[in-house]
Amino acid sequence: MLTTDNDAYIQRATKMRLHGISGDAWRRYSDKGNWFYDVQYAGYKLNMCDVLAAIGCVQLAKTIRLWERRCKIAKTYSEIFSRFEELQVPPAGEANTEHSWHLYILRVRPELLTTSRDEFIQELKERGIGASVHFIPLHLHSFYAEKYGYQRGDFPNAEDAYFRCLSLPIFPDMTEEEIGRVAGSVQSLLEQKRIPLAAAS
Repeated sequence: MLTTDNDAYIQRATKMRLHGISGDAWRRYSDKGNWFYDVQYAGYKLNMCDVLAAIGCVQLAKTIRLWERRCKIAKTYSEIFSRFEELQVPPAGEANTEHSWHLYILRVRPELLTTSRDEFIQELKERGIGASVHFIPLHLHSFYAEKYGYQRGDFPNAEDAYFRCLSLPIFPDMTEEEIGRVAGSVQSLLEQKRIPLAAAS
């Protein structure tokens, strides 16, 4: 879904979603349309089918309720995890903004742990918690490395975020028991893998 109040964006997106064909192509099968059309851009095949549109309309009606539930789960996570120096919780949002909480991305501070982020994720998986990493910096992918010559070290801030982040389960249908199991597993793992404060300093 794309929403915008920019007419130029709307016109461009309307064309790009169906092979870059001129907007008049949508009317060519109606009594007011014309069979002639023009491919104006190298576009895509992104027009939505009616079934998906119907599902989307139903889901839109649930948007606020689903978002409020995600906010509650994120708040619970952050209240628990913010007590641990070994973790960095995601910001809740700045003034006049709202967080969608589509993902709950936690960052570990590996210098305070005896384990890496990857091992942390693996150990959570062994406890039945489906943690993951959603975003790998573009310059670390082979296409961008080969096409543009990017290499590790070119974007240190992106790499720092990447090597420390993990996504925890967050979805509106999570039960309180499931939330507690995720939080408890992270807490238990931290207690096992933390470096004693004296050693860390």
